[in-house]
Amino acid sequence: MSEDKINKRIVLAGGPSTGKTSVLNELIKLGFKCYEEAARDILSKYEGKGSSFKSDPIKISNEILKKRDKDFNDAKKILCKKNIVFFDRGVHEITAYLRSINCSKDYWEKLLNKYDYDIVFFFPNWKEIYIKDENRIEEYEEAIKISPYIDTVYEESSILKIKVPNTSIEDRVKFILNNIL
Repeated sequence: MSEDKINKRIVLAGGPSTGKTSVLNELIKLGFKCYEEAARDILSKYEGKGSSFKSDPIKISNEILKKRDKDFNDAKKILCKKNIVFFDRGVHEITAYLRSINCSKDYWEKLLNKYDYDIVFFFPNWKEIYIKDENRIEEYEEAIKISPYIDTVYEESSILKIKVPNTSIEDRVKFILNNIL
């Protein structure tokens, strides 16, 4: 890859269980380079030790940041299909989650200007597909409270943000690809 060619970095963003990972998995099947959500494995590790995001948000956020920062920087110039890289969540969402529990400090706020993704596809809440699992333990009514924080951090960062319609996985993938290709 030439030195001046930098991949487009595309974020799939939104609250819990809005379909991001399902769409990401479909993009992987189509041959796109995709970085999976860092937080799930990290949260599982902490929960195995009896801890949770709410009990240790800064320590967990720092671990998530390390992984997302590495992914962000690795994605700049790797060889990939159509020079597009997808992320299941971006760095900004760490700040959003910390804001949602009143733990965001200056350090986390400054991160919003450090990571300049090309496009954010925002997945709105969708009750019909919401599923609880070992990492997603909150009821739907509690889970939807994070979405406005996520929406706001990307708005404040002036990154192009496009709302993804609540349709089938295939139609969502087509919508995303039609808006970037």
